[in-house]
Amino acid sequence: MFERILVCLDGSELAEQILPYAKQQALRFGSEVHLLHVIEKPAKQERLAPEELEAPLHLEKVAALLRENGIDVNCTIAEGAVGEAILSYADQRAIGLIAMATRGRSGLGRAVFGSVANFVLRESGLPILAIKPQETGSQASGQEPLFKKILACLDGSRLAEQVMPYAAEEAIRFQGQLILFQTVPEPVAFSPGIPGAAPVPVETDTMLEESKKALKVSREYLEELAKPLRQKGIEVEAVTVPGRPSEAILNYADSNNLNLITIATHGRSGLGRAVFGSVADYVLRESGLPILVISPREVEDSG
Repeated sequence: MFERILVCLDGSELAEQILPYAKQQALRFGSEVHLLHVIEKPAKQERLAPEELEAPLHLEKVAALLRENGIDVNCTIAEGAVGEAILSYADQRAIGLIAMATRGRSGLGRAVFGSVANFVLRESGLPILAIKPQETGSQASGQEPLFKKILACLDGSRLAEQVMPYAAEEAIRFQGQLILFQTVPEPVAFSPGIPGAAPVPVETDTMLEESKKALKVSREYLEELAKPLRQKGIEVEAVTVPGRPSEAILNYADSNNLNLITIATHGRSGLGRAVFGSVADYVLRESGLPILVISPREVEDSG
């Protein structure tokens, strides 16, 4: 599935926190790894900065550590606009997965890597493995299988379901558990209450009954998706919870020791339906877990 993995680096320790995850992907999928450092050279700059001169040596040091594990590695230094250079390289080299941190170098005169990550997520049609790096520098060792509990975020649409083949393959490669996860709206409305006071939450019998039905429909939907996966030998759990998708995803991840979240950049859309892309964006910003983001292709959706 991921014959070639592009790992985007910028010379910072923050950006390198993606490396243990990219390494495990390469080992499990038998992938070739491409390390790319893009130098965004200002028009008036005639000479490269010292850290830019050190970039080739730094990439080779990173490559050597990966090669010790039997991974084939290519190193490339490119110049130009970082986001465009990443997409161009991915297209030219038939990359199957882009791996990157959501931020890296920052400060006066240095490009914020997060804006590059946003550009790549928005413009690339490729799967992207992203992680929000931690300032502490703590990161996974990369020695043990990292993805033992994998969350597949769904919303009942065929667009969101396009994450399923990737989530299933991750579970197979890592011999992990796959959790199919969907939220339904909570049965709460707000009464204006006393003038000047805060609205009061209200639950009616009708609302509670509708919520029960929605939960039942969701569970049945997830169980149908789970059947063929279980037939392949994948351990699958179907989870439906009431609440807002973005908050419910993070709460579940925090409470259940998840290792990977897989999510589509958009799912349900249109009048009266939530845009799933905002959920993916929130999860990417707030979660410290690696996130496998899929840009689904448009399909006719009967859901």
